[in-house]
Formats: sequence, structure tokens, C-alpha cells
Amino acid sequence: MNDESNIAVHVLTFGPLAETLGWKTQTTSITQPATVGKLIQQLNLVNWQEEQLVFAVNGVQCTTRTALKNGDEVALLPPVSGG
Repeated sequence: MNDESNIAVHVLTFGPLAETLGWKTQTTSITQPATVGKLIQQLNLVNWQEEQLVFAVNGVQCTTRTALKNGDEVALLPPVSGG
């Protein structure tokens, strides 16, 4: 595999998602072309996506189609529950 086709993104997780994964921050390598959706698949979080997971890249809410660049910060925010 060609290392030049990989980028590194910094992933932040919150709430029950962070508890489930066992980490709050992690730098992850992903192959280009990279999108938020591809990152979700790589992290095996498709089931969380179906539960209305919200995504933000560099502090801006986005969709799974959003392209990722080397050094981007991706926040994965589970839905807020409460009453």
C-alpha cells in the first residue's frame, strides 16, 4: 500500500460513544479519498450512525459525504438523551 494515499485525522468521541469505544481521542490513518462516512465504516460505527450520530469536521457540523484532509479534527457526537 502506498503511504502517500493515507492521511491522519484526529477523532474525538463523547458521552456513551467514548465509553463504548474506551477512548475519547485518537489519531487514525485513513486511505484517500477519505470521507466522514468512510471513517465511520473504518471505525465500525455504522450502528451508531443509524442512531443519529452527529459529525463535525474542524468544528463545523457536516454529513457523511464530507471530504477529509490530512490533520482534520473529526468529532463524533452521539444523540443527547434525557427528559
